[in-house]
Amino acid sequence: MTLTDTDVPKRTPLDVAARVITEVGAPWVFNIVTSMIVGISVGAPWWGLFVAVCAGVVPMVFILVGMRKSKIGDHHVTSINERHLLIASVLVFTVGALIIQIVAHAPIEMIAFLSSGLVALAVAAVITSVFHWKVSGHTGVAAGVAVVLALAVSPWWLLALIFTPLIGWSRVHLGDHTKAQVTVGAFAGAIAAGLTYALITWI
Repeated sequence: MTLTDTDVPKRTPLDVAARVITEVGAPWVFNIVTSMIVGISVGAPWWGLFVAVCAGVVPMVFILVGMRKSKIGDHHVTSINERHLLIASVLVFTVGALIIQIVAHAPIEMIAFLSSGLVALAVAAVITSVFHWKVSGHTGVAAGVAVVLALAVSPWWLLALIFTPLIGWSRVHLGDHTKAQVTVGAFAGAIAAGLTYALITWI
């Protein structure tokens, strides 16, 4: 039995908008952009590029390799059972990148930025593994980087928090998360990343 054009659900403008917002607001995209912003703002663009690769490019490469090996179903890793190994792999890789930063005497802001992402991911890992609950990485990263940019660059970056509920709406609309998952993700990301960055740079 084959589907005809009338059998395939039509995508509404809201569906298209949700998909675009989800893709543009993906964690790897935000990590790359914000890493470069922080790197340039502290006069260390090459370290910004290093963190962008470690926090944005490499995790996506892990995902694409997993998809190629049929261990991950899609690039947003919507299945919670596929997230455990991925999160563990990214955590280990990020620790290695952080060690390189410390040994190479990277600017404290860049060390703090990568550390804030590491801690936020660790919090998400605990929630995912212990409670077997698919907390939203999209809203976690969106809120987390907004807070960190406000601390690292300018308080005006707090205005970027307005994108977090919009991204959360897109994830709920697409059926990938519940309202609770995007809300908890946002607060967990903002608190974990913000506190980590503040503690490292202010001590």
